[in-house]
Amino acid sequence: METIKEFFNQDNIYLAANLGVIPLWLMLIFLPSSRFVNIFINTIFLPIILAFTYGYLLYQEFYAGGMFAADASTKIVENFKLYGSLDQLGTLLSNKTFLLTFWIHFLTISIFTGTWIAKDAARNGIHKYVVILPLVLTYFTGPLGLFLYLFLRMIIVQKLKIND
Repeated sequence: METIKEFFNQDNIYLAANLGVIPLWLMLIFLPSSRFVNIFINTIFLPIILAFTYGYLLYQEFYAGGMFAADASTKIVENFKLYGSLDQLGTLLSNKTFLLTFWIHFLTISIFTGTWIAKDAARNGIHKYVVILPLVLTYFTGPLGLFLYLFLRMIIVQKLKIND
């Protein structure tokens, strides 16, 4: 058990998450209709892996001293301070576990958004090459890539409903 814990240290998780999503993004960008994308990206497989990683990190942070450690509830309350000010968010991000959890959160949301863009483009008959820049921007900047895709979709398909 200790060997597993040593292997799944924060540096290895960070490296695996970063190196793991890059090939997935490349497949999503260049081969959005491939069997691989349909199996690993358009299913619940990837979100489950990322959610497990997220949960493992939360477990390490809040219950490292044993299940329901005495200070776990205090730590949970402390983390809500991120909504108080930018300085408090900076303090939380100085915690390596919180920073890594935040990064996994970002990777999960960005790949989810990228997957939605690719699926929506296919549904609306938008050529995969039109979607390359929005997907790259989504990987690096999230909302800007989504905005660019929605803008292009509005021009190409000439429809964009509020509830899309």
